[in-house]
This record gives sequence, structure tokens and C-alpha cells, in this order.
Amino acid sequence: MNEDTKEILQILQEECAEVIVSISKCMRFGPDQMKPGTNGTNFDHLEQEIADVMVMVDLLINRNVGVSAEAIEAKTLNKIEKLKKWSNLYK
Repeated sequence: MNEDTKEILQILQEECAEVIVSISKCMRFGPDQMKPGTNGTNFDHLEQEIADVMVMVDLLINRNVGVSAEAIEAKTLNKIEKLKKWSNLYK
């Protein structure tokens, strides 16, 4: 693994952790609560963190290191089928 790939993975890991924290803030304080020290709500902050993850995933795909958009799309469809079976989100 080259240094660029390592850096992308490290930043992606950090961004995923920030998504987790943002979700926690939405759950604890509500999605419409203003994030202290900002002009945005907890949902606004969550949107930014999700966007940051998506940027890093795109970088990973575009570097052709073994993660492909096609494989992710196929796995996305697999997840949707699991959700249809095990959750109420697609009923």
C-alpha cells in the first residue's frame, strides 16, 4: 500500500468517526439543536461530515487501489435487500 492510500484510509477513518459523533449529537440533543459555536444545526453538521466521508470514498475509488464504484454499487444493492428483510425501512 502506498503512502497516498494510507493517508486516504486514515482520513476516511477519522471522517467516519466524526459521522458517529454527529449522529450521537443528533440523538442526544436533537437534529435541529444548534451546534455550539456554529450557525448550523446538528443535522447541518451531520451533512458536512457525511460529505467529508463521500469525498474520501471518491478519492479511494479514483485512485484505483482495489475499491471500485461498481463493487460498491453491488454491495449497496445487497444492503438494501438485507434492510428489506430485517428492518422496516423499506416496507
